Amino acid sequence: MTRSELAVLEALLDPRIGPETLPAELRAGLDDAPSDEAAAALAAARRERRFRWGGQELSYGEVLDAFADHCDAELDDVELVERTDEVLVARWRRETSRLELRAGFVGIQALASIEPTMLLGEVADDEDRLVAAFLDDAELRARLAVCDLDRLERLGAVRSSVFVYLEWFLRDVYGVKLLPSPRFTHGLIERGVISLGMG
Repeated sequence: MTRSELAVLEALLDPRIGPETLPAELRAGLDDAPSDEAAAALAAARRERRFRWGGQELSYGEVLDAFADHCDAELDDVELVERTDEVLVARWRRETSRLELRAGFVGIQALASIEPTMLLGEVADDEDRLVAAFLDDAELRARLAVCDLDRLERLGAVRSSVFVYLEWFLRDVYGVKLLPSPRFTHGLIERGVISLGMG
C-alpha cells in the first residue's frame, strides 16, 4: 500500500475519525473492513518507519519505546497511564498527555482532545495541508502537535510537561534538538499571532 492509502485506511479504522467524515474520493478503493494484511501493513508503517540521526538509524517505534522506558524507570514525577506499541499516555502531576504514532494525518482535527496530544509521524507531502490547518485553527494548535522525527520539526503550540521531557530525552540520549516548523512559525508571525521582538 502507498503512504497515502495507509493514511486513509488509518483514518477509516480510527473511531475518532471514521469513514463518515472522509470525502468519498479518499475512501475509493479501500474497504471499511480491511484484510489482516492491510492492518499489519498499517501497524508496520506506524512503528517501523525509519530515519537517520547522524550515524544511527532508528525507527519511530524504537524512539517511543525508549522514551516510555525512560519515563517508567527514570522520571519519578511521571506516571505511565497507558502503554501500547503505538500509544503512550503519561501523567505529570495532574496533567495527562498522549503520544501516538501515526502513519498519516488524514482527519487530524478529530484527533485533538482535552488532553495534550502529540502525533509522531512523517509529515512528507502533508506539510502544506498541516501548516494551513494549524494556522487556521487556534484550538487545534493549542491541543495537538505533530512531530516529524526525521525532520526534527514539530507543528502546534500545545503545552505539556511530558512533551518537554521528550525534548530533553531526545537531546540527552540521541543528541538531537526538536524545533518548531519554520513554515508554521513564519505563518504565525505573518498573521500577527506571535512576534519576534528585539533582545
